[in-house]
Amino acid sequence: MMRKDRLWVRGLKGLVASIIATLAVRWAAVAALDIPTEFPPLAGLAPTIFFTAVGALGATAVFGVVRRRAERPEYLFRWIALGVLLLSFLADLVLLGGGAAGAVPGATPTGVGVLMLMHVAAAAAIVWFLTVRGPMGPADPSET
Repeated sequence: MMRKDRLWVRGLKGLVASIIATLAVRWAAVAALDIPTEFPPLAGLAPTIFFTAVGALGATAVFGVVRRRAERPEYLFRWIALGVLLLSFLADLVLLGGGAAGAVPGATPTGVGVLMLMHVAAAAAIVWFLTVRGPMGPADPSET
């Protein structure tokens, strides 16, 4: 019988993969597109790494709760992740609004589009590592 990955191992793999994915999207966008250098979310590596890590750790925690309480945790978590991804798009779009544009220098449709693509890349990586590799079986407190 194959050893099942522990939740924290899957979460760590998802964290690393999501950071690599978002940095790749950021790198390609900054190299190929006209993104204002004063747009804080894309101004450097630190914001990308920090916010991706917060999201991945939060997703892992949510999945940990869902897998203890749901009959089909992978299925339910994918729906939760989709909902959170769509909410993140709303937050990005607010950056283009009249009031936020003054508060966030350099917020352009291109920059915000890149942020949205980065959210998709991060979500895909973390959801893949938490759910696609197969069911984790019944929740066992020793696995967390």
